[in-house]
Amino acid sequence: MTGADPIVALLRLNSRLFLNCLDGVTDEEAAQRPDANTNSLGFIACHVLDARHFLAASIGLTETNPFAELLGGVRSIDELASLPPLREIRREWTRLAPTLEACVADLRAEDLNAPSPQRFPIDQPTMLGMIAFLVQHESYHIGQMALLRKFVGHAAMKYA
Repeated sequence: MTGADPIVALLRLNSRLFLNCLDGVTDEEAAQRPDANTNSLGFIACHVLDARHFLAASIGLTETNPFAELLGGVRSIDELASLPPLREIRREWTRLAPTLEACVADLRAEDLNAPSPQRFPIDQPTMLGMIAFLVQHESYHIGQMALLRKFVGHAAMKYA
């Protein structure tokens, strides 16, 4: 067992739950917003995928984010010109997930204990702290996606 094993388990769980949130959802449903102050399921999915790419780059992966140009500088849903189709979001998530999980699993104790290049709202200013925060951030948004899935008329997200 390594120091990253619990994080890898959460990444794998989140990989499955992310896809389960999108299961059966159409692009039109993914664009629906409960109100003008709330994000859509599709926007949150793009944000979480973008955050996964940030994590991947932060630990040394050179995976290309196909939505980097679309999402570059976007701070809110109102700044996004359009959402990519869910099939493309799913495809990219499925492509990136195993590579990211394997890379995190291979991190050594000295990698995990190295200082984080960026500060996050967590008490541990290390790479492990950064990774833990970003996985928690991902989990938070997957919960939002699960709720928005129900908002557009689908059954609750499944853990299986």
